[in-house]
Amino acid sequence: MKRLNKGKECFFALLFLLLTAVMINFVSDVLRPAQTMYGATWSSFRAEPEDSLDVIYLGSSFAYCDFNPSVVYDVSGLTGYVMAGSEQPLSITYWYLEEIFRTQSPSAVVLEGTSLYFKEYQNYTQQNVSQMPFSVNKLGAIFTASEENLRTGLLFDLSLYHSRWKEVGKSDLKKAIRPVEANHYKGFTPIDQVLDGVGETPFVHDRTVSEEDYASNLEWLGKILALCRAHGAQPIVTFNPSYTRCTPEAYARNKADILALDAGTLVYDWSDGFEEMGLIPTEHLYDGGHLNKDGAAIFSAWLGRFLTDEVGLVPRTQTEENAAAWAKSAAWWRAENQK
Repeated sequence: MKRLNKGKECFFALLFLLLTAVMINFVSDVLRPAQTMYGATWSSFRAEPEDSLDVIYLGSSFAYCDFNPSVVYDVSGLTGYVMAGSEQPLSITYWYLEEIFRTQSPSAVVLEGTSLYFKEYQNYTQQNVSQMPFSVNKLGAIFTASEENLRTGLLFDLSLYHSRWKEVGKSDLKKAIRPVEANHYKGFTPIDQVLDGVGETPFVHDRTVSEEDYASNLEWLGKILALCRAHGAQPIVTFNPSYTRCTPEAYARNKADILALDAGTLVYDWSDGFEEMGLIPTEHLYDGGHLNKDGAAIFSAWLGRFLTDEVGLVPRTQTEENAAAWAKSAAWWRAENQK
Protein backbone atom coordinates (compact mmCIF):
# COMPACT_ATOMS: atom_id res chain seq x y z
CA MET A 1 0.00 0.00 0.00
CA LYS A 2 2.84 2.35 0.88
CA ARG A 3 4.54 1.57 -2.42
CA LEU A 4 1.30 2.31 -4.26
CA ASN A 5 0.96 5.67 -2.52
CA LYS A 6 4.58 6.54 -3.26
CA GLY A 7 4.01 5.60 -6.88
CA LYS A 8 1.01 7.89 -7.06
CA GLU A 9 2.96 10.71 -5.43
CA CYS A 10 5.80 10.33 -7.94
CA PHE A 11 3.34 10.21 -10.84
CA PHE A 12 1.53 13.38 -9.76
CA ALA A 13 4.83 15.14 -9.05
CA LEU A 14 6.07 14.34 -12.55
CA LEU A 15 2.72 15.36 -14.03
CA PHE A 16 2.89 18.66 -12.15
CA LEU A 17 6.42 19.31 -13.43
CA LEU A 18 5.38 18.46 -16.99
CA LEU A 19 2.35 20.74 -16.90
CA THR A 20 4.45 23.52 -15.37
CA ALA A 21 7.05 23.16 -18.12
CA VAL A 22 4.33 23.23 -20.80
CA MET A 23 2.77 26.34 -19.25
CA ILE A 24 6.12 28.13 -18.96
CA ASN A 25 6.90 27.29 -22.58
CA PHE A 26 3.50 28.59 -23.71
CA VAL A 27 3.85 31.84 -21.76
CA SER A 28 7.38 32.24 -23.16
CA ASP A 29 6.04 31.81 -26.71
CA VAL A 30 3.40 34.48 -26.04
CA LEU A 31 5.81 37.00 -24.52
CA ARG A 32 8.76 36.43 -26.87
CA PRO A 33 8.63 39.21 -29.54
CA ALA A 34 7.73 37.99 -33.02
CA GLN A 35 10.81 38.16 -35.26
CA THR A 36 9.69 38.62 -38.86
CA MET A 37 12.62 40.64 -40.23
CA TYR A 38 16.15 41.74 -39.26
CA GLY A 39 17.35 38.18 -38.89
CA ALA A 40 16.63 35.22 -36.59
CA THR A 41 13.26 34.55 -38.30
CA TRP A 42 13.04 30.98 -37.06
CA SER A 43 9.25 30.72 -36.87
CA SER A 44 8.65 31.47 -40.55
CA PHE A 45 11.69 29.40 -41.55
CA ARG A 46 10.20 26.33 -39.86
CA ALA A 47 6.99 26.90 -41.81
CA GLU A 48 8.84 26.06 -45.03
CA PRO A 49 8.15 22.47 -46.20
CA GLU A 50 10.87 20.02 -45.22
CA ASP A 51 13.66 19.45 -47.75
CA SER A 52 12.23 22.08 -50.08
CA LEU A 53 15.04 24.68 -50.06
CA ASP A 54 17.86 24.65 -52.62
CA VAL A 55 20.03 27.34 -51.04
CA ILE A 56 20.53 28.57 -47.48
CA TYR A 57 21.97 32.06 -47.04
CA LEU A 58 23.89 32.73 -43.81
CA GLY A 59 25.72 35.60 -42.17
CA SER A 60 24.84 38.93 -40.62
CA SER A 61 22.82 41.94 -41.78
CA PHE A 62 24.99 41.93 -44.91
CA ALA A 63 23.12 38.72 -45.76
CA TYR A 64 19.55 39.55 -44.79
CA CYS A 65 19.68 43.01 -46.44
CA ASP A 66 21.31 41.80 -49.69
CA PHE A 67 19.86 38.36 -50.49
CA ASN A 68 16.21 38.27 -51.60
CA PRO A 69 15.42 34.56 -52.15
CA SER A 70 12.17 35.24 -54.01
CA VAL A 71 14.01 37.32 -56.64
CA VAL A 72 16.65 34.59 -56.92
CA TYR A 73 13.82 32.10 -57.48
CA ASP A 74 12.17 34.31 -60.10
CA VAL A 75 15.19 34.17 -62.41
CA SER A 76 16.56 30.72 -61.58
CA GLY A 77 13.91 28.49 -59.99
CA LEU A 78 16.18 28.05 -56.95
CA THR A 79 14.30 28.16 -53.67
CA GLY A 80 16.10 29.55 -50.64
CA TYR A 81 15.95 31.20 -47.25
CA VAL A 82 18.12 33.73 -45.39
CA MET A 83 18.87 32.43 -41.89
CA ALA A 84 21.13 35.26 -40.73
CA GLY A 85 21.29 37.42 -37.61
CA SER A 86 22.33 40.96 -36.76
CA GLU A 87 26.12 41.11 -36.28
CA GLN A 88 26.05 37.33 -35.98
CA PRO A 89 29.41 35.69 -35.18
CA LEU A 90 30.36 32.48 -36.96
CA SER A 91 30.00 30.54 -33.70
CA ILE A 92 26.24 31.20 -33.61
CA THR A 93 26.01 30.69 -37.40
CA TYR A 94 27.43 27.19 -36.92
CA TRP A 95 24.61 26.25 -34.53
CA TYR A 96 22.08 27.85 -36.88
CA LEU A 97 23.28 25.57 -39.64
CA GLU A 98 23.13 22.49 -37.40
CA GLU A 99 19.49 23.35 -36.66
CA ILE A 100 18.74 24.09 -40.33
CA PHE A 101 19.97 20.67 -41.41
CA ARG A 102 17.38 19.06 -39.14
CA THR A 103 14.62 20.02 -41.59
CA GLN A 104 16.34 21.05 -44.83
CA SER A 105 18.86 19.50 -47.24
CA PRO A 106 20.09 22.39 -49.40
CA SER A 107 22.34 21.86 -52.41
CA ALA A 108 24.40 24.92 -51.43
CA VAL A 109 25.07 27.12 -48.43
CA VAL A 110 26.00 30.73 -49.18
CA LEU A 111 27.78 32.50 -46.32
CA GLU A 112 28.45 36.25 -46.47
CA GLY A 113 32.00 36.37 -45.13
CA THR A 114 32.20 39.67 -43.26
CA SER A 115 31.62 37.77 -40.00
CA LEU A 116 35.30 36.80 -40.17
CA TYR A 117 35.90 40.28 -38.76
CA PHE A 118 33.49 40.09 -35.83
CA LYS A 119 34.57 39.79 -32.22
CA GLU A 120 33.81 36.70 -30.14
CA TYR A 121 30.65 38.37 -28.82
CA GLN A 122 28.78 41.09 -30.70
CA ASN A 123 25.71 43.14 -29.75
CA TYR A 124 22.76 40.87 -30.61
CA THR A 125 23.42 37.53 -28.93
CA GLN A 126 20.15 37.61 -26.99
CA GLN A 127 18.08 38.33 -30.10
CA ASN A 128 19.84 35.80 -32.30
CA VAL A 129 19.90 32.90 -29.83
CA SER A 130 16.62 33.38 -27.97
CA GLN A 131 14.63 33.03 -31.21
CA MET A 132 16.04 29.57 -31.93
CA PRO A 133 13.67 26.64 -31.35
CA PHE A 134 14.59 24.82 -28.15
CA SER A 135 16.89 21.95 -29.07
CA VAL A 136 20.36 20.55 -28.51
CA ASN A 137 21.59 23.12 -31.03
CA LYS A 138 20.14 26.02 -29.07
CA LEU A 139 21.90 24.65 -26.00
CA GLY A 140 25.10 24.53 -28.06
CA ALA A 141 24.67 28.18 -29.02
CA ILE A 142 23.99 29.13 -25.41
CA PHE A 143 27.00 27.38 -23.89
CA THR A 144 29.62 27.83 -26.64
CA ALA A 145 28.66 31.07 -28.41
CA SER A 146 26.89 33.28 -25.85
CA GLU A 147 28.17 35.54 -23.11
CA GLU A 148 28.20 33.87 -19.71
CA ASN A 149 25.97 36.53 -18.15
CA LEU A 150 23.25 35.82 -20.77
CA ARG A 151 23.16 32.05 -20.44
CA THR A 152 20.62 31.76 -17.61
CA GLY A 153 18.24 34.11 -19.39
CA LEU A 154 18.63 32.25 -22.69
CA LEU A 155 17.90 28.95 -20.95
CA PHE A 156 14.76 30.40 -19.36
CA ASP A 157 13.90 33.19 -21.76
CA LEU A 158 10.68 33.95 -19.89
CA SER A 159 13.00 35.96 -17.65
CA LEU A 160 14.12 38.03 -20.65
CA TYR A 161 10.65 38.99 -21.84
CA HIS A 162 8.40 38.85 -18.76
CA SER A 163 8.11 42.66 -18.74
CA ARG A 164 6.26 42.52 -22.10
CA TRP A 165 3.03 41.33 -20.52
CA LYS A 166 1.54 44.84 -20.77
CA GLU A 167 2.16 44.83 -24.53
CA VAL A 168 0.61 41.42 -25.26
CA GLY A 169 -2.18 41.46 -27.81
CA LYS A 170 -4.24 39.04 -29.88
CA SER A 171 -1.41 38.57 -32.38
CA ASP A 172 0.90 37.34 -29.61
CA LEU A 173 -1.65 34.78 -28.48
CA LYS A 174 -2.28 33.65 -32.07
CA LYS A 175 1.40 33.04 -32.81
CA ALA A 176 1.66 30.86 -29.70
CA ILE A 177 -1.40 28.78 -30.65
CA ARG A 178 -1.46 28.70 -34.45
CA PRO A 179 1.44 27.49 -36.60
CA VAL A 180 3.29 30.40 -38.24
CA GLU A 181 2.87 30.44 -42.01
CA ALA A 182 5.64 30.94 -44.57
CA ASN A 183 5.83 34.47 -45.94
CA HIS A 184 7.14 36.32 -48.98
CA TYR A 185 10.23 37.68 -47.22
CA LYS A 186 12.03 34.32 -46.76
CA GLY A 187 14.32 35.94 -44.17
CA PHE A 188 15.05 39.01 -46.34
CA THR A 189 14.77 42.51 -44.84
CA PRO A 190 13.99 45.28 -47.36
CA ILE A 191 15.25 48.79 -46.59
CA ASP A 192 13.66 51.37 -48.88
CA GLN A 193 16.07 54.24 -48.29
CA VAL A 194 19.38 55.85 -49.30
CA LEU A 195 21.18 57.81 -46.59
CA ASP A 196 22.62 61.21 -47.50
CA GLY A 197 26.03 61.07 -49.15
CA VAL A 198 26.05 57.30 -49.53
CA GLY A 199 27.71 55.81 -52.59
CA GLU A 200 29.77 58.84 -53.55
CA THR A 201 33.18 57.52 -52.48
CA PRO A 202 34.10 54.00 -51.32
CA PHE A 203 35.65 53.71 -47.86
CA VAL A 204 38.37 51.09 -48.21
CA HIS A 205 40.20 50.02 -45.06
CA ASP A 206 41.26 46.92 -43.19
CA ARG A 207 38.74 46.02 -40.52
CA THR A 208 40.28 45.72 -37.08
CA VAL A 209 40.01 42.32 -35.45
CA SER A 210 42.47 40.71 -33.08
CA GLU A 211 44.50 37.79 -34.38
CA GLU A 212 42.96 35.72 -31.58
CA ASP A 213 39.41 36.49 -32.70
CA TYR A 214 40.32 35.97 -36.36
CA ALA A 215 41.81 32.56 -35.57
CA SER A 216 38.71 31.63 -33.56
CA ASN A 217 36.48 32.74 -36.43
CA LEU A 218 38.45 30.57 -38.84
CA GLU A 219 38.03 27.63 -36.49
CA TRP A 220 34.25 28.06 -36.45
CA LEU A 221 34.24 28.57 -40.23
CA GLY A 222 36.10 25.28 -40.60
CA LYS A 223 33.32 23.59 -38.63
CA ILE A 224 30.70 25.20 -40.87
CA LEU A 225 32.46 24.02 -44.02
CA ALA A 226 32.84 20.49 -42.63
CA LEU A 227 29.15 20.47 -41.71
CA CYS A 228 28.23 21.46 -45.27
CA ARG A 229 30.32 18.57 -46.60
CA ALA A 230 28.76 16.12 -44.16
CA HIS A 231 25.30 17.05 -45.52
CA GLY A 232 26.26 17.22 -49.18
CA ALA A 233 25.89 21.00 -49.54
CA GLN A 234 28.34 23.05 -51.60
CA PRO A 235 29.84 25.79 -49.38
CA ILE A 236 30.08 29.24 -50.97
CA VAL A 237 31.61 32.27 -49.22
CA THR A 238 30.86 35.72 -50.65
CA PHE A 239 31.84 39.29 -49.88
CA ASN A 240 28.90 41.28 -51.19
CA PRO A 241 28.97 44.64 -53.03
CA SER A 242 29.81 47.36 -50.52
CA TYR A 243 31.23 50.86 -50.28
CA THR A 244 32.60 50.00 -46.82
CA ARG A 245 35.03 47.29 -47.69
CA CYS A 246 38.45 45.85 -46.97
CA THR A 247 41.55 46.20 -49.11
CA PRO A 248 42.11 43.68 -51.92
CA GLU A 249 45.02 42.29 -49.89
CA ALA A 250 42.73 41.55 -46.95
CA TYR A 251 40.23 39.72 -49.15
CA ALA A 252 43.08 37.78 -50.74
CA ARG A 253 44.19 36.69 -47.27
CA ASN A 254 40.63 35.70 -46.40
CA LYS A 255 40.35 33.60 -49.54
CA ALA A 256 43.66 31.83 -48.91
CA ASP A 257 42.68 31.09 -45.30
CA ILE A 258 39.25 29.77 -46.35
CA LEU A 259 40.70 27.53 -49.05
CA ALA A 260 43.24 26.22 -46.53
CA LEU A 261 40.26 24.97 -44.51
CA ASP A 262 38.47 23.44 -47.52
CA ALA A 263 40.00 23.66 -50.99
CA GLY A 264 36.62 22.98 -52.62
CA THR A 265 34.87 25.99 -51.11
CA LEU A 266 33.83 28.60 -53.68
CA VAL A 267 35.03 32.05 -52.56
CA TYR A 268 33.92 35.23 -54.34
CA ASP A 269 35.00 38.81 -53.67
CA TRP A 270 32.18 40.91 -55.13
CA SER A 271 32.85 43.91 -52.90
CA ASP A 272 33.70 46.06 -55.96
CA GLY A 273 31.27 44.36 -58.35
CA PHE A 274 28.79 47.22 -58.81
CA GLU A 275 29.32 47.86 -62.52
CA GLU A 276 29.35 44.14 -63.39
CA MET A 277 26.01 43.65 -61.64
CA GLY A 278 24.34 46.85 -62.86
CA LEU A 279 24.34 48.47 -59.42
CA ILE A 280 24.56 52.24 -59.02
CA PRO A 281 26.11 53.00 -55.61
CA THR A 282 24.28 56.32 -55.06
CA GLU A 283 20.92 54.66 -55.80
CA HIS A 284 21.26 51.08 -54.60
CA LEU A 285 23.09 51.33 -51.27
CA TYR A 286 21.23 52.02 -48.04
CA ASP A 287 24.40 52.94 -46.16
CA GLY A 288 28.05 52.20 -46.78
CA GLY A 289 27.71 48.48 -46.26
CA HIS A 290 24.15 47.33 -47.04
CA LEU A 291 22.14 47.32 -50.23
CA ASN A 292 18.67 48.83 -50.14
CA LYS A 293 15.57 47.07 -51.48
CA ASP A 294 16.20 48.08 -55.09
CA GLY A 295 19.87 47.15 -54.88
CA ALA A 296 19.02 43.78 -53.38
CA ALA A 297 16.59 43.12 -56.26
CA ILE A 298 19.31 43.74 -58.86
CA PHE A 299 21.97 41.82 -56.94
CA SER A 300 19.67 38.86 -56.23
CA ALA A 301 18.60 38.57 -59.87
CA TRP A 302 22.27 38.59 -60.89
CA LEU A 303 23.03 36.01 -58.17
CA GLY A 304 20.26 33.70 -59.33
CA ARG A 305 21.73 33.57 -62.81
CA PHE A 306 25.24 33.14 -61.39
CA LEU A 307 24.24 30.20 -59.18
CA THR A 308 22.69 28.32 -62.09
CA ASP A 309 24.96 29.35 -64.97
CA GLU A 310 28.34 29.53 -63.20
CA VAL A 311 28.02 27.33 -60.10
CA GLY A 312 25.74 24.82 -61.83
CA LEU A 313 23.00 24.52 -59.21
CA VAL A 314 19.84 22.81 -60.42
CA PRO A 315 16.43 23.52 -58.84
CA ARG A 316 14.85 20.52 -57.15
CA THR A 317 11.37 19.32 -57.98
CA GLN A 318 8.75 20.98 -55.79
CA THR A 319 5.25 19.92 -54.90
CA GLU A 320 2.56 21.63 -56.92
CA GLU A 321 1.45 23.51 -53.81
CA ASN A 322 4.94 24.78 -52.92
CA ALA A 323 5.74 25.71 -56.52
CA ALA A 324 2.57 27.80 -56.58
CA ALA A 325 3.55 29.45 -53.29
CA TRP A 326 6.98 30.39 -54.64
CA ALA A 327 5.49 31.69 -57.89
CA LYS A 328 3.18 33.87 -55.79
CA SER A 329 6.13 35.21 -53.78
CA ALA A 330 8.08 35.97 -56.95
CA ALA A 331 5.10 37.84 -58.43
CA TRP A 332 4.59 39.74 -55.17
CA TRP A 333 8.21 40.94 -55.21
CA ARG A 334 8.02 41.89 -58.90
CA ALA A 335 5.18 44.21 -57.99
CA GLU A 336 6.99 45.52 -54.90
CA ASN A 337 10.17 46.25 -56.77
CA GLN A 338 8.32 48.14 -59.51
CA LYS A 339 6.80 50.60 -57.06
